[in-house]
Amino acid sequence: MTPAPVTFTLDLEDHRPSPDAEERYPALTRQVLDFLDARDARGTFFVVGETAEAHPELVGEIAARGHEVGLHGWRHQPLTELTAESFRADVSRGKALLEELGGAPVQGFRAPTFSLVPDSRWAVDVLVDAGFTYSSSVLPARSPLFGDPSLPAAPFRWPNGLVELPCPVVRAGSVGLPYLGGVYLRAIPGAASSVARRSVGREQLLWIYCHPYDFYPDEEFWVVPDAGRLGSRLLWYNRRRTFAKIEAMLRGRTGPPLAERLTEVPAAA
Repeated sequence: MTPAPVTFTLDLEDHRPSPDAEERYPALTRQVLDFLDARDARGTFFVVGETAEAHPELVGEIAARGHEVGLHGWRHQPLTELTAESFRADVSRGKALLEELGGAPVQGFRAPTFSLVPDSRWAVDVLVDAGFTYSSSVLPARSPLFGDPSLPAAPFRWPNGLVELPCPVVRAGSVGLPYLGGVYLRAIPGAASSVARRSVGREQLLWIYCHPYDFYPDEEFWVVPDAGRLGSRLLWYNRRRTFAKIEAMLRGRTGPPLAERLTEVPAAA
């Protein structure tokens, strides 16, 4: 059986202890772009609006290298901290900026920290009104931060037609692990990840998610707000292996950007 394709995605955000700290994400993002170029892989980069405003040339380079550009909010702020009105203004502003910088329509949105949960489902209608085609904002499992285990792990359409591409998870009872992203990607042994991919078959649309800091093993440790000391230690764990882990995940199964995979989602009944 041909392996299910896996799409690379990156959440492009400024992750520093303070504005005075060294700004590393532009250089790290370019390392990732070089890595993908060398493997003829194209992916989706969800960019925070403020980050695009600070480094417009980086958004242009991402698009010029053949990758899809999506929006990751105007600020890296959970949807639960916003109102429908403020979110509408943020996504309209962010979408317009990214389309100007990337020279292409922006179809996709990813909520910071997968914060599309029951209390923030009002965002679905705002996204359709703003002209988005799909969202990649749901973690269909319990999580210390945000998650919604009531939703399916397979791609689905919201009642208003917006396509949702949930974060891939492997389930063990009521627990779901987002094994293809972030800390989980770096911590779970490759053999276990392979078993997880086979166990979900082709029901889920598979994608990797990561951030520029995942590729920065030499970053000086600091306690990340909301993560605590232990959680912050996990954010640093095994960063030296991130590129190797992703290469193993993509080998022989690289999928195209998410917008090009929407045809895999069944049409509304």
